[in-house]
Amino acid sequence: MPRFNAYNYDQNAMMVISYQDQLQPSTFEHAVHYLIEHKLDLSFCHPA
Repeated sequence: MPRFNAYNYDQNAMMVISYQDQLQPSTFEHAVHYLIEHKLDLSFCHPA
């Protein structure tokens, strides 16, 4: 039988994750992030 930790609705701690630190160079995820941030023209998503 699995042992699960009891969920506490009054918890006041959050784990901060830096997604930039999670993207390792030479991975597919890094390549997709680079293409979206630097190569694609997404100006149609943000009308002036």
